[in-house]
Amino acid sequence: MNWEAIAAASEVVGVIAVVISLIYVAHEVRSNTKALQASAGFDSTQGMASLNEGLVHAVLADTEYQQGGESRFMNVVAKVYDPTGSIEEMSLSDQAIVGLVNRAVFQRIEGEFYLYEHGFLDPSHWEARSAWARGFLAFPIPKAWWEGESKQGVYRPSFVAALNAGEKVPLKIPGWLNPEASGSRQQD
Repeated sequence: MNWEAIAAASEVVGVIAVVISLIYVAHEVRSNTKALQASAGFDSTQGMASLNEGLVHAVLADTEYQQGGESRFMNVVAKVYDPTGSIEEMSLSDQAIVGLVNRAVFQRIEGEFYLYEHGFLDPSHWEARSAWARGFLAFPIPKAWWEGESKQGVYRPSFVAALNAGEKVPLKIPGWLNPEASGSRQQD
């Protein structure tokens, strides 16, 4: 046997092995990226669901609601979605509720933005969430809150810029918050 031929064949086999290894590594990296994106999407959705569950518990713990009356918290939420609402017309306690709940929601959304910005959250997930956030901020009370909140240094400048960019189309008011649609909520 010719040692040069064996060496050449060995090099070819080595190159093929390296190419196969690189293809395998690329496939694994792609699979891992998809798994991380799926996990990030699931975790962010679960985080928002947990927040919503906490808000439901707040309503259920409301003494007035337990006694068959209107939930103060839900009345505050309804004011937030009122297209003619004014934060200045709310009591300081109600303004604090709005501020704290909105901050909790928007800090979670900022976490999603961070994941999106670093490639761990599917772009369609971020687009849906940011469209909701911009639509929410189109209502007068959230808009007034955001104008002050976004200047407090609580959020990263890139997140504030992302939410301030783009069109702010008001969300459709859910029927359960719209007194004209449901006819069941008392006017304040």
